[in-house]
Amino acid sequence: MEIEKQSKENILGYITHDVFDKFGRLLLAEGTPLTPNVVQKLEERKLGFRISAEPLGNSSAILKSASLKTGNSKQFKVPPKLDNKFVKINGESIGNAAKYMNWILRQVQEDIFLNNNLKILAQGHKANYSHSINVSLITVAIARKLKYDKPSLQEIALGSLYHDIGKILLPKSVLDDIAGVYNGQTLIYQQHTVLGSDLLAADKLPTGVYLIARQHHEKYSGNGYPSGLKGNDIHLNAAIVTVADVFDRLTSAVFKRNVLPPDEAINQILLAKGIDYHPQVVDMFVELFNRE
Repeated sequence: MEIEKQSKENILGYITHDVFDKFGRLLLAEGTPLTPNVVQKLEERKLGFRISAEPLGNSSAILKSASLKTGNSKQFKVPPKLDNKFVKINGESIGNAAKYMNWILRQVQEDIFLNNNLKILAQGHKANYSHSINVSLITVAIARKLKYDKPSLQEIALGSLYHDIGKILLPKSVLDDIAGVYNGQTLIYQQHTVLGSDLLAADKLPTGVYLIARQHHEKYSGNGYPSGLKGNDIHLNAAIVTVADVFDRLTSAVFKRNVLPPDEAINQILLAKGIDYHPQVVDMFVELFNRE
């Protein structure tokens, strides 16, 4: 998939009003530059809009627009100092994954729609944003071991980054009670998978991206949610993210559970190999901790 970069040469004009999608997300603020790619995405969503040849004179609108432009917004990067759990992982594998995710983050920030999703995730719940970065690093490292080609690697990297994006549409009270919903104990919490998938599909992202959001709580035995898929009916991208997601949750204090050392978390995942998790994915995951 291609991510459009904005330049003065391909600006068609400026939007004259705020544009929201069916989920209530602010997609474009008044005064945002419109490129052919952005116009195409608006038309694909069947969203009406008005365009002006020049930016509007409303200073507050221009400031609001500027906050959505990549050049003036927070630059998202993989933290230079990673969580202690990553010390256990092969240094080359995690180093390459970090470099790749920094490249992905730079690409995302060149796309207005993808960047907005990331900003909403980071601003709405910082714990989930940090979790998403951790999951993406482990996911990319596993995908490389599985010899993913370049397009497939980009898809799984984006999908892992946005795997929990549906949570931005959940009530804050549900998100604040992380410990109480850890195993999907409430129907409301479980809906983040469907909401996230629908949101990413509406953004016209590939199947290999949005199915990660939908299926990352499915289990290999068929006892997961939301659809009870089993075995190879679960997209491989989602199966990889499932393992990365669980490992980070088991080893992260932010989720208000008894934090496990990495070795114990790995053992728990191994015990559920072929039950909750795809066997080949677990094997590749465990190989990451071979530091030779």
